[in-house]
Amino acid sequence: MCRSSAVARTALETSLDKLGLDAADLYLIHQPFGDYYGAWRAMEKAADEGLARAIGVSNFDPARLTDLALNARIVPAVDQVECHPFFQQGPALDAMRELGVQIQAWGPFAEGQHGIFTHPVLTQIGEKHGATAAQVALRWNIQRGVVVLPKSVNAERIQANIDVWGFELDDDDMAAIAALDKGRSEIIDHYAAATARMLNGMAIHD
Repeated sequence: MCRSSAVARTALETSLDKLGLDAADLYLIHQPFGDYYGAWRAMEKAADEGLARAIGVSNFDPARLTDLALNARIVPAVDQVECHPFFQQGPALDAMRELGVQIQAWGPFAEGQHGIFTHPVLTQIGEKHGATAAQVALRWNIQRGVVVLPKSVNAERIQANIDVWGFELDDDDMAAIAALDKGRSEIIDHYAAATARMLNGMAIHD
């Protein structure tokens, strides 16, 4: 957690040193806890100095994102949030579009929950388009204007995650997937006091 602007600056410099880079293409605040306003001011300065080509946030809900965007000198380029067929983030997507912030999806496969890779709705849609359930989940987010960040260490699956441009979901497909939304995360509760305590107990850089 960033508890001061100095910590945020140190974190960026440490990251650049470890990566052997002069600048980061994109640098994010991970959570809206602690002194994230101080961290954001430090990141704005880093952007001014060319140490980060773009700056953004992660896990900011619509209220926190809007508050920051309306009071910051630089509006976040992106907000990286959990976003998949079972937690579709409609209000967050609307807020980001209004603010001109790009939504990025972490966990676009719901960390494997709800049998996403064999889910009957996604599988049936995939069969219609010659695609897998995973490819349908990615294509659905892409068609909503969401940048997806799928994770895999398997070369075949990485290639499959890239090969989602040869088909397009129709209105019926999109409506069927929309019906899967549970409207909440089942991975982490960002509104729980226990979550705030846990995240404030973490330190990436001293």
